[in-house]
Amino acid sequence: AAPPKPPAAAQPPPRSPAPPPAASSPAPPRSAAGNDDAERSARVHVVFSTDCTTYQDWQTEVVFNSADIVGHLGPVTRIASGCGADRERELRERYAKLYGSGARFGLHVTPDFGKDESTGKSYHFYNKPRGIEHFLAESKGVDFNAAPIVALIDPDFAFLKPMTDRVAGPNAIVKKPWTVDELPEFVDYGTPAGQQYGLGTYWLGFDRAKICGEGSPCTRTKQADAMKHYPIGPPYVLHHGDWRKIAPVWREFAPKVYAQYPDLLAEMYAYCMAAAHLEMPHARVNNWMLSNVNMGGEEGWRHLDALSLEESCPAEGGAPPSLVTRGSPGHPLPGFLHYCQNYRVADWIFAKRRVPPHVFTDCAHPFLKAPGLADTQVTYEMHPPGNPCREKAARKPLPTRGPVVNRTAAAVCLGTYYVNAAAKRARFAAERARRSSDAPRQASSNSRSR
Repeated sequence: AAPPKPPAAAQPPPRSPAPPPAASSPAPPRSAAGNDDAERSARVHVVFSTDCTTYQDWQTEVVFNSADIVGHLGPVTRIASGCGADRERELRERYAKLYGSGARFGLHVTPDFGKDESTGKSYHFYNKPRGIEHFLAESKGVDFNAAPIVALIDPDFAFLKPMTDRVAGPNAIVKKPWTVDELPEFVDYGTPAGQQYGLGTYWLGFDRAKICGEGSPCTRTKQADAMKHYPIGPPYVLHHGDWRKIAPVWREFAPKVYAQYPDLLAEMYAYCMAAAHLEMPHARVNNWMLSNVNMGGEEGWRHLDALSLEESCPAEGGAPPSLVTRGSPGHPLPGFLHYCQNYRVADWIFAKRRVPPHVFTDCAHPFLKAPGLADTQVTYEMHPPGNPCREKAARKPLPTRGPVVNRTAAAVCLGTYYVNAAAKRARFAAERARRSSDAPRQASSNSRSR
């Protein structure tokens, strides 16, 4: 069936120009391009949008804990939509126990924006543009001078290294029509950047005038410019002054795009169109994320392919991967693992929908079993039966050439490690709190026994 026709759109009112951004704190000394100067990560505030389910509770703790493990210095904030007062209090108390009061890991709560009031249509991902807009306008105590760069990721991200504002350098990966020489050295006001996704230029076929307005620059965007500057997604990395310009337009365009294209990616296309409308071309990079093991240069796998697999999958299953705990001296690393895929190698799988939330809250629950290096050196993957009563698990072959097996093994090992590491931290904090609460009762009992 054809997608529903969008409602007739009134001309959007003229937008006043965004106020100039507040003066940023002095940038740290610029070291030689290509150095992963972690001190620059103090300038980057990483944020991500979630609902208030336990499914995204554990993902949040993976984000926070992975940032701590790799030494990211800037603040990291969960923008949680639709939490009630009791739920908000519960989360704040939990984070204070896990990370300490006043820690750089924060929570910003918004209303549930998952339904468009003008159309009555529900779309969970409305929370992302509306959440970032709410965060910029309503957050308390956020120092945008100290961390002027805001990087928007998804909740199913884990840090592989500190996120900095650096774009160019010998570690950058780009695909045509980009060349490394064209990249800006750093993200700054007026110089946004993002990770390339496989969005292409599909949005050029939408009724752009109904979405962007008659005469919008979005309606005049050509194929070449659309492909070069706008097929991007998380991490979206912008100066907070640029976020203040694009967030309200993104929020306005998202339901209009969804009306023409009722699909998961509607909000991502809305971002592309908002950037084109504002004539805000983005630097498009490919090294900020790992996700799809079958991708070529579109993601940062080239950096991982250059390493020994043992840096991601230790010989002993469950041992901390050296890639995470000490980096890989002399070798560049991608920015994040985006574990939105199902990763299968041999009899092992890492799939976010299969992670039991109780592993973070129940000390009796077993941790995820982790493969060792030898367990991953096979040429098949196991698929569970669609109907366990009638079918058996099936082995499917993996490629015998190329890097896919090692990439998949690395994703399984890294994903498993990050979940277990965050769960161990949560259990340790719970046990510490229990012992602390038991101590006064024990002291009182001892006093009475005397």
